[in-house]
Amino acid sequence: MHRLHRMLVSVAASCAALVGCAVATPDVPLDQPGHKPVTITVWSAYSGRELKVFEDVLGDFEREHPWITVKSVGSQNNDRMVAALRGGPAPDVQWAPQSDLAGVYCPSGGWRDLNHYIERDKVDRDLFVPAAWRAGSAAGKRCALPVLGDIYGLYYNKRLLAKAGLDGPPRTTSALAYYTRKLTQRDAKDRITTAGYAPLTLFYANRPGYEAQLWDAHWFKKNGRSAVATDPDWLHLLQWRKKLVDWYGYDALRGFTAGAGAQYSASNAFETQQLAMMLDGEFRTAFIQNEAKDLDYDTAPYPAPDGHPERYGAGAWTVHLAGITNRSAHPDASWQLVKWLATDTGAQNALAAGLHNAPTTRAALRSPELAKIPHFAPFLKMASNPYSTVPPNTAAGVSYQDTMASFMQQWESGAVSDPRAGLAEQARKIDSLLDQVTIGTDK
Repeated sequence: MHRLHRMLVSVAASCAALVGCAVATPDVPLDQPGHKPVTITVWSAYSGRELKVFEDVLGDFEREHPWITVKSVGSQNNDRMVAALRGGPAPDVQWAPQSDLAGVYCPSGGWRDLNHYIERDKVDRDLFVPAAWRAGSAAGKRCALPVLGDIYGLYYNKRLLAKAGLDGPPRTTSALAYYTRKLTQRDAKDRITTAGYAPLTLFYANRPGYEAQLWDAHWFKKNGRSAVATDPDWLHLLQWRKKLVDWYGYDALRGFTAGAGAQYSASNAFETQQLAMMLDGEFRTAFIQNEAKDLDYDTAPYPAPDGHPERYGAGAWTVHLAGITNRSAHPDASWQLVKWLATDTGAQNALAAGLHNAPTTRAALRSPELAKIPHFAPFLKMASNPYSTVPPNTAAGVSYQDTMASFMQQWESGAVSDPRAGLAEQARKIDSLLDQVTIGTDK
């Protein structure tokens, strides 16, 4: 979901401000059965065309639940959502395009614990793919249900691959490096004119939160402490990345990425054929359909790390969540909406088709209509793959990912010479971040 990355800048600070704060719970009964007319408000980050798609589906809900009127408010960023939970004007339902936030909303009490409703209405967790189900809980609380998500895989330019004599997408990371060298073109001054694959951290979707999933690199041990210094797959990722960056030349690669078009624009380097392969989410298919109709491309799972061939076919999840705020005066009506959005196959299919996002229920992922969307079927398979995972939810939000991104950038630039020592330092930083936001709380 392209709006997700625009929300990341202030997530860590906002999340830290919410954790540990007392969230007032109004004296409202948990259950409000019956069909007495009621109006509830739902906040989302959607705007423009996407907001219309969302509101059209909300209209279907109102027709099926005529006693419930839904007021939709779009363009709500993370700061506004957190402020609402701390005492500002609050909606009944929040739709967050970022599963990491459950680590903040669940333990803080900002979103209601849904276990009572789930047990009462016998909602079966097996309706959902496992990664999506896990995304809605943290600190022993289930405060959200999954409603769509983004699944990240490989985009590749078929024309450029064929021109380079390459048949089909790479299936391993060593093959990805080989393809990159074959596809890259430079001018007489050694400037990169076409990059096979641009491996710099934070260029487009190259983010540790996604890449850790794809490389099977674990963030935390069972005891909750950081695993980045002890899981060898982090070192493998760093070494693979640095070798490819050095082959390009860091300055040359930085020059290329600095001059590449903005990620969410028609000048995106993949869409203008200056980038032959990239990591991106299923939503990119809608961008290409609107902005580069003649692009000869295809999609596939991201290459599996050498040594983990069984992981080919997996993708990297980020899940969109719906939760009921603890300030909602109409929790039962709000639950009806959250449950319907998350479990109704028709709603899931309509949202997925209109927004080009991945549904989170097993039934919707089998939809033949969604599979007909050009280049979309591989993402539906990735979403169902048992190796597809979701980043851990923590009380520190995404700050543990942010500090790793900064370190990886230093490593790629050559500012860090010892990756093992650097990973050990990152482990200490991540543990410290979590300690700071859990002081005085039940970890």
